[in-house]
Amino acid sequence: MENSRIKESELVLPSLYLMSKSPQGRISTSELIQLLTQIMKPQGLDAQILQGRTDTYFSQKVRNLKSHNTLMRYGYAIYDNGTFQITENGNQLVESNKENIEYILSSNFDYNDVKTTLRKVYNSRASRITPYSEIITEGASKYVITKTYERSYKLRNAAIEHFSKNGTITCDCCGFEFKSFYGATLGTSCIEIHHLKPIFQYASMSMVQTIENALNNLLPVCPNCHRVIHKNSITAEKIPEFKQNIMNNRHHSLV
Repeated sequence: MENSRIKESELVLPSLYLMSKSPQGRISTSELIQLLTQIMKPQGLDAQILQGRTDTYFSQKVRNLKSHNTLMRYGYAIYDNGTFQITENGNQLVESNKENIEYILSSNFDYNDVKTTLRKVYNSRASRITPYSEIITEGASKYVITKTYERSYKLRNAAIEHFSKNGTITCDCCGFEFKSFYGATLGTSCIEIHHLKPIFQYASMSMVQTIENALNNLLPVCPNCHRVIHKNSITAEKIPEFKQNIMNNRHHSLV
């Protein structure tokens, strides 16, 4: 649900991931709150300040990882001298889900999509799911490394075919069309495909099924718009406002 509050289980993987990136695998609760807030960008009820407290509901949930022994109970981390330290079990869990975690946390997805997807990944450890990564590096979180994958190219090619009209494809945000500007030779294969929502291939789904489902959550954009979207953390719900801003600025520049 859109306004449902985050669950501790949805914080397990990103918390362990941040620990694995910290010196000696250690991180304090306050550092964990700061970093998780930065990369997950809590909204709605989770961003509200609790009555009589300085904590938001989100930061209180992060604190509960210690007070409820959530990470220690499963042997993923120990808590000592005011800091969490990831264990070998925790590192193994991160490594087996690293590709998924990095994709979820680096792509400017809506907060509710991040929560839902983290829960699915955490609960689906027994059945392999793999993400389709965007092919973009600028603006990615400093905590992740963006990679390209063969399946992502297949999804890109399917999306280009889907969005093309009469052999041309335009940026959905600003309307730029490469062939008319650069010519048929230089202006090919320059469009980029933005992921509005996380896109995974589940073990029970074929590539064809995955692509069919994914097409509704993709957007063809020019490299400029794509980088502005990522640099400014423009989520799916803010794309219409982004497009309107482009139209307004274009109108003012012509006046």
